[in-house]
Amino acid sequence: MLPKGHKLPDSFYASKKVVAPLGIGLQKIDACENDCMLFWKDDEDLQECKICHHPRFKPRKRGGKKRHKSIPFKQLSYLPLTPRLQRLYTSQTTAEHMRWHKEDPGEEGKLCHPRDGEAWKHFDRSHPIFAAESRNVRLALSADGFNPHNQGSRPYSC
Repeated sequence: MLPKGHKLPDSFYASKKVVAPLGIGLQKIDACENDCMLFWKDDEDLQECKICHHPRFKPRKRGGKKRHKSIPFKQLSYLPLTPRLQRLYTSQTTAEHMRWHKEDPGEEGKLCHPRDGEAWKHFDRSHPIFAAESRNVRLALSADGFNPHNQGSRPYSC
């Protein structure tokens, strides 16, 4: 599955040791077990969901030590996007690849990149100030209907 000469770390701890020096942080945000809301920003200190009133944390067992940290029913692992995009521009090589869509003229009439499509051109005409800067990044969200947490009544994609 991996290219020759590459191997996966033996444990999760070993994986974290490899990734930690990169400075790419992971933020964990508590979520309602029923996917109603996130306990984030203004709602960070709430103890139950504002919508369905489900408790945020699992109940503690009797006789347990009070010093133990409360365990949330569900957590969202959030990977902040801005530091990752900034990191792409720290290397001259990757920075060139990030600007390629603007600096390479391409072949007229040939669709090789999304920038050759009508949607990209329409966006450039609609937002000329954004389009003028080659370092601006365009992101798109897409899903193919995959839902790893099929909740029955909530058949939406991730």
